[in-house]
Amino acid sequence: MIDFTGCQIDPFRAYDGANGSKICVLYQGERYMIKFPSYAKHNPQMHYSNGCLNEYLASSIYQSLGIETQETCLGIYEGKEVVACKDFCATGERILNFGMVKNQCIDSVHGGYGTELESVLAAIDMQQIYDPIVLRKHFWKMFAVDALLGNFDRHNGNWGVIVNENTMEVRIAPVYDNGSCLYPQLTDEQMEEIMKDSKEVESRLYVFPNSALKEQDKKINYLSFLSTTKDKNCMEALEYVQQHYDKEKIGKIIIEAPISQIKKEFYLFMIRERKIKILDKAMELQMEQKKTERAIPKKRIRL
Repeated sequence: MIDFTGCQIDPFRAYDGANGSKICVLYQGERYMIKFPSYAKHNPQMHYSNGCLNEYLASSIYQSLGIETQETCLGIYEGKEVVACKDFCATGERILNFGMVKNQCIDSVHGGYGTELESVLAAIDMQQIYDPIVLRKHFWKMFAVDALLGNFDRHNGNWGVIVNENTMEVRIAPVYDNGSCLYPQLTDEQMEEIMKDSKEVESRLYVFPNSALKEQDKKINYLSFLSTTKDKNCMEALEYVQQHYDKEKIGKIIIEAPISQIKKEFYLFMIRERKIKILDKAMELQMEQKKTERAIPKKRIRL
């Protein structure tokens, strides 16, 4: 791991976000955001020590699926384990997270940071800064991969577009802020116990984590939603992940990470379980539903 302790700090580059402290350092001529482990909101004694590790692993898995993602690497800063995230905004560029974009939609309900799915999709179509068709496809790809990785914190503040006000150019931001994937709260001891108990495994597949997005003010359950949705773009995204999922690449990412053997076994196990029992199962149920619909004879209208 890289020791960033001696790197020059850039005090004029600051980052928002609620999870963990962040500083900007210069490393090999590039800006990197150094993210420190955060604490649980309702239990200050609980340290999300895996958050930095999971940011790196999840971002690497995103990249293995062919999705542009923020470059990350694990490191040390003043003796603390951190994740370094390469700053993807060039000179003259800034990020507009989707909460800011949604705030520009004056007819949007629930406010910029409201996570009701219907409102988010409506804002994607209403916003005028980027092609809504492309943005919607990107949104659903993130949703499908987040379902695979168990991300419980993909909200309007951690995805968006990058704008250059001088050139009037806009591009989709690389996927970033993936530290809430892969169960960051768990200790090695808890991981070991979960793998021994099928009920505990099922609980972490079907009960928690859910998406941060909501329908009727209730957080979306990944399996339930993916197996019943009629959204064409969502289904295309699910098929994309199915086609680009490479267990060898993902296995290599996890096996080569500087982590305990228990963590390696747990992450490999849970990703495989989520792939089979959420993504594959949802696709299977969708296909069964289509067969049923085709089998129902259409009533003829008598004139």
